[in-house]
Amino acid sequence: MMSVDSRATGEPSTGQYWSSPIPVDEAELSPVLLRQINFCDDRRGFRAYVVQVFADPAGPPEAMFELAYNRRSKRACAIFEAVRAADLGGSGDRVVAAADPIWVVASSPRTAVDAAFQALVDRCSD
Repeated sequence: MMSVDSRATGEPSTGQYWSSPIPVDEAELSPVLLRQINFCDDRRGFRAYVVQVFADPAGPPEAMFELAYNRRSKRACAIFEAVRAADLGGSGDRVVAAADPIWVVASSPRTAVDAAFQALVDRCSD
C-alpha cells in the first residue's frame, strides 16, 4: 500500500499522524477481526478499511489500524498492529499490538479510527 499524508499543506511534519481510511478487500483483514464480525447478525453490512500510522512523513508506516465498519448500524470493530523494527532484532513483520478487538460507535470510518485510538489510549492508561 502506498503512504497517504492526510495533513493539509503547510502543516508541520512532526508527530504521529495517520492516513484516511483506505478501503480493502475483507480477505485482507486479520482473522481475529473477521471472527468478530462473523458473529454479528449484520455482518454483510461491514466494509473493510486500513489506516496507516506514520511518525515520519518520509518513512514507511510504523503501524496500522484494521477496521470493519458498518454504516447502517454505525458500529466498527478495530485492531491496532505495530511493525517490529528490523533494527531492533525484529523481522519488520506486522504484529498485533492490541490483541482484543475494540468495538466503537461512530458516524464514519474516520471517526471510528479516532474512537478506536482513544479506546486504545484509555486501555493503556488503566
